Amino acid sequence: MASAESLLFVIGLALGPILFLVVMLGANAILAPKRPNDIKSSAYECGIEQASSPWKPVNIRFSTVALLFVIFDAETVLLFAAGTRIRGSVTDGLAVALFGAFLTLGLFYEWKKGGLKWPA
Repeated sequence: MASAESLLFVIGLALGPILFLVVMLGANAILAPKRPNDIKSSAYECGIEQASSPWKPVNIRFSTVALLFVIFDAETVLLFAAGTRIRGSVTDGLAVALFGAFLTLGLFYEWKKGGLKWPA
């Protein structure tokens, strides 16, 4: 059976973040400047001014660059995690080195194909 002290601690852990969120949102509502204008209210996405129609085609290279960033970012995190795990194991070190070489080849391939150039 849980003691009253531990139950109060768990309730405090549950209510603490909620209370913090309410205080921060309230402070933002009170202290934030409110000066709306047409520029702030306009839709702006990916560096392109919003056209009259939301169905205007967008260059596919925007999403390609974003996907490449996500892929290489996630793989970099995996390399750091593997690097902390190795600690002297030659076979693990070789596997991580091959993985890193494979990532580098993929990066150079995308660079040569022009996949990393930002569309104009």
